[in-house]
Amino acid sequence: MSTLLGLLAAAVLFAAPPEVQVPANDGWVTDLAGLLSAQQEEQLELLMESYKQGSGHEIALLTVPSLEGETIEGLALAVARSWGLGDEETHNGALLVVAQAERRLRIEVGRGLEGALPDVVCGRIISHVITPAFKGGDYAGGIEQGIVAMHSAIGGDYGPLERTSRSRRTGGGLSGLIMIAIFALMMLGRRGGGGGRGVRGRSDSIWPWLVMGSMMSGRRGHSWSGGGGFGGSRGGGFSGFGGGGGFSGGGASGGW
Repeated sequence: MSTLLGLLAAAVLFAAPPEVQVPANDGWVTDLAGLLSAQQEEQLELLMESYKQGSGHEIALLTVPSLEGETIEGLALAVARSWGLGDEETHNGALLVVAQAERRLRIEVGRGLEGALPDVVCGRIISHVITPAFKGGDYAGGIEQGIVAMHSAIGGDYGPLERTSRSRRTGGGLSGLIMIAIFALMMLGRRGGGGGRGVRGRSDSIWPWLVMGSMMSGRRGHSWSGGGGFGGSRGGGFSGFGGGGGFSGGGASGGW
């Protein structure tokens, strides 16, 4: 009997953990916690698609109302792998996850971006950029600034988006995108010439996109997408994830 009880105890101890429930993605921004307004979500979608088109890197956002007993690390890793963030060969994707009830957040980094976005930089973005805004109740501002900081750390350009004939809401999204991009330039300017790993030349190459955005901001009744189309997203242009999913637990977590 004692042997049988011992075997049962061992089976329970070493049983595989339950599979993490991965939510379906809704474009670059999947805001299940409702932390963003429709306009704020549209602006972020445009910014993130522009970054994908210009740099080739894929940075996505997931907010959830609760972790439902999961760890933020387990959820972020499972989601990043399941969604297939990053290119199949280079695995150049990253994911920002925010859990509202537990007040936890994490930046999960694909293997191809671990050099440009190491754990220490992820930790600084969380503690110095996102957390202060969240503590002040500004979730949208913290998320926006965090995404821009991730773009800045990784490097690369913003690319222009193509106009399609499909009608949808605009809500001033392009003008908001321009303001976000200007903020990104201000951040890059403050970093100066030293230690500019991953952002060389970016402040110059983004200006054509800003000018294009200014010219197009007055045109309404059209949607904007990258070269790959919308891919089913309700956001402002989603060309789809690359199908990589090469994540090994790199990144950082924090709270507010």
